[in-house]
Amino acid sequence: MGRWQALAWDHLGWRPEWPGAIAIALAWVLLAGAAWSSAQLSMPDDLGHHGHALHVAALIPPIHGTSGTMLEALAGWGLMSVAMMLPVALPALAHVGFNSIRRRRQRAMALFASVYIGIWLCFGVVVLTGERWLRDAVGLDGRVLLACALAVAAAWQLTRFKRRAVFECGRTVPLPPVGLRADAGCARFAVLHGWRCIRSCWALMVVMAVVGHDAIALMAAITALIVIEELTRIGPRSFRPSAGVLAVASGLVALGV
Repeated sequence: MGRWQALAWDHLGWRPEWPGAIAIALAWVLLAGAAWSSAQLSMPDDLGHHGHALHVAALIPPIHGTSGTMLEALAGWGLMSVAMMLPVALPALAHVGFNSIRRRRQRAMALFASVYIGIWLCFGVVVLTGERWLRDAVGLDGRVLLACALAVAAAWQLTRFKRRAVFECGRTVPLPPVGLRADAGCARFAVLHGWRCIRSCWALMVVMAVVGHDAIALMAAITALIVIEELTRIGPRSFRPSAGVLAVASGLVALGV
C-alpha cells in the first residue's frame, strides 16, 4: 500500500495543478445541484406562464437573469467563474507550481487561483450591475438582452483583439522562487493572466450573466468552446464556426424560438 501511495504522490507531483481540477469539479457539482433545485421549484410556473420554456434546442432555460440579491448573484458568478474559467488557467497554475519550491508550492498556487478568480469577480460586479440596470431601469426584456449578448459575442469572435488575447493567454512569466517577491510575482501573474482571459472571453461570459447560472447545458457548451480556443491547436480555426453558431443562436432567440 505504501508503494502505491508513493507512486500516486509521485505522479501528482508531475501534475501540481490537481487541486485546481478538484475545485473545478466541485464547482460543477454545486452548480448542477443548484440548477436542478431551481428547475424543480420553478417547474409549475414555467409550464403555466412561459411559452418559450425551451430556448435554442433546450440549451437555455427560461431567462430569469440574476434574480435574488446581488450577493447571491455574485456567489453564483463566482462558482461559474471557477467552473468555466479556471480550466483554461490550469496550465498557468501548473507553471506556478513547477516554479515554486516544494514547501511553498500549494501556497503559491492557492494565491494565484484566488487572485485569478478575484479578477473575474470584479468583472462580475460590473457585468451583473449592468445587467440589472438594463432590466430594471431601462426595462429591456431578458430575451432582447440575450439576443444582443449573443450577437456581440459572435462579432467579438471575429476580431483581431480576440485572436491576440487568446494568443497571449498561453504566455507565462518568470517567477521568483521564495519570499515576498515570490508571492508578489504570483499575484502579478494572476492579475495579468486574468486580464488576458477577460479580454478573450468577456463576451461569452456576458451571455452567461444574462442567462444565469442555471443554464448548465449552455454553460457546458461555452466552457467547451473556451477550452478548445485556449488549450488546443485547432483553437484559432474555431473562431469563425463559433461566431456563426452564436449569430444563429442570437437570431433564434430574437425570433422567440
